[in-house]
Amino acid sequence: MSHQWLCILSLGLGLGCTSWDAEHSVMIEAPPETVWEILIDLPSYASWNSYSPSAVGSIREGGVVTIEAQLGEEIRVVDNRVTRFDPESALCWHSMNWFEHLARGTRCRFLEPVGANATRFRHHEIMEGPLAWLIEKIYRPRIEAGLAQMNGDLKRAAEGAAP
Repeated sequence: MSHQWLCILSLGLGLGCTSWDAEHSVMIEAPPETVWEILIDLPSYASWNSYSPSAVGSIREGGVVTIEAQLGEEIRVVDNRVTRFDPESALCWHSMNWFEHLARGTRCRFLEPVGANATRFRHHEIMEGPLAWLIEKIYRPRIEAGLAQMNGDLKRAAEGAAP
């Protein structure tokens, strides 16, 4: 059953279909190509990414990436389908675990060049579905902290690698 039909069904049952989003941006003193190369190099995540130290899979549109997320004291492993891959510009994926029709997160990372050697990196997540409210109640503060944590880690890695 598609996400839209499940929302319509849940509305009919009086359950509702909610969504919420979280976003964090950071200015990185490195060009987009440097930031992008670090972002898509999944095997190197353990060396710089304290929020998601394990990432395996295929970074291409339609590919599947399995991420380990450190949500405070809790570790979550989530399979994701890559939905957008625009080199040096945007990378998006959505969760695809068994519960995706009840609550599905879509996470996008946007890289915007600023001048000749800087990048505005914007990390955005939207959670939607009949149980999005529950994910918000349980995980929102940890997800928001994780976006900021990963952005800070990426900033340090990219600025350390920039020429």
